[in-house]
Amino acid sequence: MSMQQVNRTLALVLPWLVGSALSAQPPRAPRPVPVPAPAPAAPPAPAAPAPATAPMAFGLDQLDMSRASLEMARAGVEMARALAPMAAMQAGELARADVAMTMSGDVMRAASAELARELAALNTTDMVELAARGQALASLAGDGRSASWRSGYRTEAPAPWDAQDPADSLYRDARKALSGNSYSRAAELFKEIRQKYPKSSYASDAPYWEAFALQRQGGETNLRLAQDALGLQQRDYPRAATRGDAAALSARISGMLARRGDEQMATTIAGRAQRAADDGCPRAEEDERIEALNALSQMAPEQAMPILKKVLARREPCTQALRRTAVWMVARQKQPEAASLLVQAAKNDPDKEVREQAVFWLANVPTDEAVDMLIDLAKDGSDLELRKRAVYALSRSRSERAVATLREITMDSRTSDELRGEALMWYVSRSTSGSDRLPFLKDLYGKANSVPFKQQVLRAVVATRSDDSRAMLQSIALDGRETLEIRRTAISYIASGGGFSNWAPRVVAQTRNSAGVTVMAPAAGSSASADAAGRPNGAIIAASLSQIYDKVDEGELRRQALSSLVSLRDNAGIDKLLDVAKNEKNAELRRSAVSYLSRTKDPRAIALLQDIINK
Repeated sequence: MSMQQVNRTLALVLPWLVGSALSAQPPRAPRPVPVPAPAPAAPPAPAAPAPATAPMAFGLDQLDMSRASLEMARAGVEMARALAPMAAMQAGELARADVAMTMSGDVMRAASAELARELAALNTTDMVELAARGQALASLAGDGRSASWRSGYRTEAPAPWDAQDPADSLYRDARKALSGNSYSRAAELFKEIRQKYPKSSYASDAPYWEAFALQRQGGETNLRLAQDALGLQQRDYPRAATRGDAAALSARISGMLARRGDEQMATTIAGRAQRAADDGCPRAEEDERIEALNALSQMAPEQAMPILKKVLARREPCTQALRRTAVWMVARQKQPEAASLLVQAAKNDPDKEVREQAVFWLANVPTDEAVDMLIDLAKDGSDLELRKRAVYALSRSRSERAVATLREITMDSRTSDELRGEALMWYVSRSTSGSDRLPFLKDLYGKANSVPFKQQVLRAVVATRSDDSRAMLQSIALDGRETLEIRRTAISYIASGGGFSNWAPRVVAQTRNSAGVTVMAPAAGSSASADAAGRPNGAIIAASLSQIYDKVDEGELRRQALSSLVSLRDNAGIDKLLDVAKNEKNAELRRSAVSYLSRTKDPRAIALLQDIINK
């Protein structure tokens, strides 16, 4: 009989076999169904057939398997959720370096590349899970700048809109060249549009896209030609749709020319930056002011700091974007006054995002005042999100007091479980050895009272990926004094710590990259650099799950152990499933084992199922 024939036969007869051949109890009689009285012109309706016992039992096994699989999946998701902020913070730092790269030249290019390598090495969590939690993580790992400034100015030309326009084909070619990074050709084609067809519907925005392409080409000559094109647009097409974008692009180009030694442009930039501190609400020129302020802060930090201080002192609602940007720019300065300004913004700014960004960036200010501020914010206050931001900032600080504070928050039973969990995750991430962490986690677990926080501790335990941590999880799974929820969690983490080792986090240590930004990187000797051979293998995990199955009495836990066994890599749990299918006295558990075995392609499982068929 071929393998395909065996599988087809199993699919047909297994539901009946599981319910009748293996069941120690006879099937229950079907529930009687009333038969309606015969109608005058029709025969009596037949009784509806009652569901057979065997398919129902098989369906329950399927449900048990699905529930157990979902339990394991939930364990993986919970581990990813705990680790997602770490990866998100690294992603945020990478994004900030990428944006700054366009402003700071070769130095930031090197920093961005270094951060990219660090982010790739970290690789601690599934990005789908990060996407599901994107909104919360974006607020935690924001880059301190408004959405309007992150976009700055348009970088993608809109799709063609007028096929009857004489310049339509030229615009299509220019847009294609721009999207293909053929900036020289794009600039020529956009210039041709405004020269040949000045009345075209495409003409008013063509100078902007010409300037954008020239700026992307780089070089002083192209930058000056770009400024000329923007000046032409302002003169000939003052109502162009891209006039606001043109102001921001002009400020960016002015900053680039000023850094090349153009004194006139430097004076222009200083004047534009000063307007950011003046009274009144920015309108279309808001991006221009921000770009000018950024350029000045890089060219002449000592000249920019007084302006940044004035910007942060403003309180008009319309200046929120300016203040959010100013926080980031202050954090870049290596001046003593930077910490004081960030502390004041964190304490007093009416805008929550400004306060949160100030707290986030305080971690990059190596002063006692900054650490004191972060400790106060993390330990006290009613704003949970701000406290979580402070906890993360402390994890990036090199101060020993910061690390001690994280431990203190973790141990404080009066603090919310959510904040304690955050502090625990970051405190554990500072340790380079799982063996050093486990005694602390055992003590913490013994003092924990709530189920959610116990689960947080267990996530940290499984992250150590050691024999001792697996033994601790096994002990909890066997402890009848624990709740079923905690014991199920322990079983799930035993399985996910080995069979699904990609969920397991890497131990990271704090370091600074070449740009001076504090980041997390794989610690020396950590599992980030270890290969799969160093991870718990399926046989070890199978042994732990088998012992749990043999020792627990609760059917729910035994079924979860079985479902975890079938999910291990390399069919490591098949031996125990075969043993249960052959020798287990409980008919329901035997059916479950057979049901799980039917999902595998292991020859031993197929042989057993053939034996059952041939009985």
